[in-house]
Amino acid sequence: MSTGSQLPPPSGQALSDAHTRLLVQALPMLNLVEPLAALLLLWLYHEGPTPLWQVITWATLVISVVFLRLVAGQLLRHLDADTASLRAWRISLLLTLVANGALFGLALVWLNPADTLFQPGAVTAQALALTLVLGLTVVAVASCGMYLPAALTYVLSALTPLALHLWLASPDYRLFSLGVLLYLVFSLLAIRRISGAARSTLSLQGSNNALIHYLDSARADAEALNEKLAREICERKEARQRLQESRDRLESTVTERTRALEQMNTELAATSQRLQLALDASNICLWDWNLVTGDTFHSNFDRLLGFDDSTVGNFVEDLRKLVHPNDFPLIRQAMVDHFKGLTTQYQVVYRMQHADGRWHWIADEGRVVAWNQQGRATRMIGTRRDITEDKEAREQLRLAATVFENASEGIFIFDRNFRFLTVNDCFSRITGYQDREVVGHSVMDIGNVPENEKIYRDILSALGKEGFWEGEMTERRKSGERYPEWLQISAVYDESGRLTHYVGMFSDLTARKEAEERVQFLSNFDRLTGFANRNQFRERLQKCLTLSRLNRKKAALVFIDLDRFRPINDSLGHEVGDRLLKLAAERLRGCGFEEDNLARVGGDEFTLIVEQYSDPRALEHVCNKLINAMRRPFHFDQHELLLGASVGISVFPDTAQDVQTLINQADLAMHQAKRAGGNNFQFYSSDMRVASVEQLALETSLRKAIFKNEFVVHYQPKMDLGRNCITSVEALVRWQHPTMGLLPPKDFIPLAEETGLISAIGELVLERSCRQAMQWYNSGLGDICVSVNLSAHQFRKGNVLEIVDRVLETTGLPAALLELELTESLIMEDLDKNIALLQALRSRGVALSLDDFGTGYSSLSYLKRFPIDTLKIDRSFITELDQSPDDAAITRAIIDMAHSLNLRVVAEGVETDSHLDILRSMGCDSIQGYLISRPVPEAELLQLLETQKQARA
Repeated sequence: MSTGSQLPPPSGQALSDAHTRLLVQALPMLNLVEPLAALLLLWLYHEGPTPLWQVITWATLVISVVFLRLVAGQLLRHLDADTASLRAWRISLLLTLVANGALFGLALVWLNPADTLFQPGAVTAQALALTLVLGLTVVAVASCGMYLPAALTYVLSALTPLALHLWLASPDYRLFSLGVLLYLVFSLLAIRRISGAARSTLSLQGSNNALIHYLDSARADAEALNEKLAREICERKEARQRLQESRDRLESTVTERTRALEQMNTELAATSQRLQLALDASNICLWDWNLVTGDTFHSNFDRLLGFDDSTVGNFVEDLRKLVHPNDFPLIRQAMVDHFKGLTTQYQVVYRMQHADGRWHWIADEGRVVAWNQQGRATRMIGTRRDITEDKEAREQLRLAATVFENASEGIFIFDRNFRFLTVNDCFSRITGYQDREVVGHSVMDIGNVPENEKIYRDILSALGKEGFWEGEMTERRKSGERYPEWLQISAVYDESGRLTHYVGMFSDLTARKEAEERVQFLSNFDRLTGFANRNQFRERLQKCLTLSRLNRKKAALVFIDLDRFRPINDSLGHEVGDRLLKLAAERLRGCGFEEDNLARVGGDEFTLIVEQYSDPRALEHVCNKLINAMRRPFHFDQHELLLGASVGISVFPDTAQDVQTLINQADLAMHQAKRAGGNNFQFYSSDMRVASVEQLALETSLRKAIFKNEFVVHYQPKMDLGRNCITSVEALVRWQHPTMGLLPPKDFIPLAEETGLISAIGELVLERSCRQAMQWYNSGLGDICVSVNLSAHQFRKGNVLEIVDRVLETTGLPAALLELELTESLIMEDLDKNIALLQALRSRGVALSLDDFGTGYSSLSYLKRFPIDTLKIDRSFITELDQSPDDAAITRAIIDMAHSLNLRVVAEGVETDSHLDILRSMGCDSIQGYLISRPVPEAELLQLLETQKQARA
């Protein structure tokens, strides 16, 4: 036996593992100090030259590495010394130490560039930062010193970058660099001393532990040997005695066993006979499979599947031939699981082909009864049973139960005394009563309605005579709510014709009744506003005319169309449009009209039937009241929307004798009111039909004019009063009609806006004007800016930006030479959206001018929000400027206000020298009017510009 002094010292791997575990126990202090140091450095340099987000990212990296080190330490605590993963996690731990040491060392270099070292404003932070890092190295030496690689790599990665940074930053700092290196050398010496002491201590500890373990093992071996020797002596004595006793018992046992074996053989023969009889009676097939030879014994196989027993022999091959291809993998998997010991018995259900070609469901069960010395199965016994009929019966029951539970009608079963036996889920959903609340109770106790007593008697009578009843009745839910239902109930009899049960089905008719009422309502009333719809309106109008004809009274039809609704609906969406229609309908109700006489006959079209009409002035008052109600702004969801109403009126029997004529005349009058600018009413007259035909012909010609290029652009100059020259022109469209000659805008622009053609015309004018301005620019005629009017329809379409970008790109015109003119009312339609659009145009360099200023809102609270460059004073203030002190005062106020807002001012309609002198004295920037020039074609304007160029030359 060896002594303790002869034990080998601990291996290097064991010492390394011990170092690692000791290091993990010492790391919590370093893991706590590093995040605190990182946060302190973050605080010191959060206002430094380095971006804050970079410093935060650095601190996050430090904390993340500490977290990874904690994870590695936890894993190292639980890994065995011989685990292969121990070395990998030890390397991971060392890498986290190197990473954080490098992060702190590089942070000193990165946060303190060479040009900021020892500067008065940064020296405090630098000193604190250096102290922090040096302190960290002290903590690292104390925590990791027992494991040389860990402490060495940490200190080197933390201090080497700083030493290099100071050495390379300036020759003046090299002494500091040497000081850091000296500190590094001392730290390395300390690390070596601590590591050596720790290694010696761990080696001694390992040797002591090994010696103690060896001594304990030797003592245990000696004690076990002594006990074994004592046991063997006793066992030999007892063995002699037992051997003699065994001889005596063996002789008597052989005699008894021979007698018992003879009796067992007799009983076994009887049992085998009974087993065969039982198998024959139960239609079960017994099989015995020899896995070594592959032979199989079958009984009753001919009765099970119609095959002769002689036709089957090999278990696996028989199954492969007869079992359904989709089920054979189930058999194989069940056998494998049983052979591996995963299941206590082989058990599987599959389909097997009968001799007649049909597939039968077979339940197969078996168990391994013999194993060889290698643990492999050698014999397996089991049974097969045909369960086709059982499976079909269960499937029928499952389908019946599924139908019962998932039926869309409530189903219940009564006993002979009309007590509930069972109900389905739909019964509970309809009535509110759960299964447990009704089972065992009489139907008279559940939802009984007294008015149904007669129906109950009829049901009893019909069940007794015919065994069936169906019909509609009203029942009560658990909540007390009554509901209509359609009930079918049948009597159920057994084979002897005796009544056993009642089965009933019922469906809730509530939804159908509501749907019928809803359909009835929708067929006569508008879903959105609740007014009568077109069908109901015609019926009421027909009834009104019939009564008026019988009573010799007059009646009037008021046709109302909402102005500006369609662009709002197109731009803000149908949801906003529907809410706007609801609010408009509420205002119509608020005008005091009888709701029965109001109807919605179209998208934004309403009608009002005035019965017993007699006083035109009263009707005019009604129309004015209606128009004023629609003119008030509509406020909802941060929208301020403006509508209006165009009203047409036809009178029975003055202008029409029947319903359709009356409707057509009112509609025609309404369109006349809309062409007149909206927000007014018109009585139908015979002249309107003629005007309507002419208007239709003009609309047809207008559509063709766009494709035939019949539109021409005239230009009206604007003169800059400061430079006394033409600096810009306004583009004005004209229609060169093939038969009517040159038409001014007032003859076709309203029609173009009404028909939606104004967008196409506006785009045409914009492109042609920009192309012309580019020609003037290329000809050296000066930076002539062209002003183009934008219509409300163009704004509502929402594609102004795309059109302007495309035209500027196509023509090449600088954006600064394009000015867009718009009105206050146009901007106010959707203020926030339009202001954003104007800001986008202005950002492209396009100038913006507010036209007809003084005739719209003229609100300073809105004006200051408009991103415009120029105000155009409306001609109505200029026409009598030299005669009306009020006009002069208003004009001066507009000019002063515009200048205070840094806006230029253009005065329209300047026709006399007196106008010019007054405007010049007021400080007006530019003028436009007949005094300078009328709108002229391109050629005439070109002459004006060339003359101006020659004069200035």
